[in-house]
Amino acid sequence: MKRVEDRIRVLIAERGMTLLQLATQSDITEATLHAILNRNDAKYSQLVRMAKTLNVTVAYLMGESDIQNISDVQDTQAGYVLLKTDDVLEMQRKIIDLQGKLLAKLSE
Repeated sequence: MKRVEDRIRVLIAERGMTLLQLATQSDITEATLHAILNRNDAKYSQLVRMAKTLNVTVAYLMGESDIQNISDVQDTQAGYVLLKTDDVLEMQRKIIDLQGKLLAKLSE
């Protein structure tokens, strides 16, 4: 798995950007970007801005995923589904309710 700074350097090269362009478009200073690249000294908020500029997910930047951007997830048939947290919680409530009804029927 590549380090954050390695992934940033590769993405910059792939997009034909300079460090200054990435820094400017990500609203961070060039010195901060150099600190991130040389000392792995990044705040999450900075990673979010760089990921947005580079059109990738923060998870990809951090090496937690090989999926570069969310459209890759939506376009693939790999079984990934994007759901809102509230929708997941509502589904879980319904499952618990149905399980309760099933247990009640089984105990009759």
